[in-house]
Amino acid sequence: MDMPTIVLLLLVPLAIWRIYSRLKRLMGRTRSELWRHYLAAGAMSALLGVLAATLLGKWEAFGALVIGAAVGAALGYRNMQLTRLENTAEGFFYTPNRRLGLLVAMLFISRLIYRLFEAYLHMHDHLPLDPDFVGNPLTAVLFGLLAGFYACYGVLLVRWRRTQKPVPRPIDIFDIK
Repeated sequence: MDMPTIVLLLLVPLAIWRIYSRLKRLMGRTRSELWRHYLAAGAMSALLGVLAATLLGKWEAFGALVIGAAVGAALGYRNMQLTRLENTAEGFFYTPNRRLGLLVAMLFISRLIYRLFEAYLHMHDHLPLDPDFVGNPLTAVLFGLLAGFYACYGVLLVRWRRTQKPVPRPIDIFDIK
């Protein structure tokens, strides 16, 4: 191995640690905004549909995508059960379970990092890179897992919000208008 490859191998754990710590910080108590839940559910469902249409004819990868989406939806449902939901006078808040969200996100990100490292090695050795990245069953199952998880979680958050009535704000006798 030459020096740039060794440096890259040493930088990958640092990058993974930074991504993990950033995701961990983002998965705390969050204000629930209905448009974000609709956007997450719609975007992930649309991406899943586009990828499924792309994979028609590649039945191994298509099956992996479907299995990944089903497992992701089951994990999204479980994550919703573990989520702390709050309806307060300040608004709606939710605190998701970090473990499941981080697991799903880091599995997909690790696949992307592996693919980038593979592309670097192919470029370094002047070899052609396989252009069918999404046709790989491992990539398809991990994307299905991610998309199924966040689509299901978004739908369940929308369902929760639609059943809740806002808590009235307490009357402040010193607030003169």
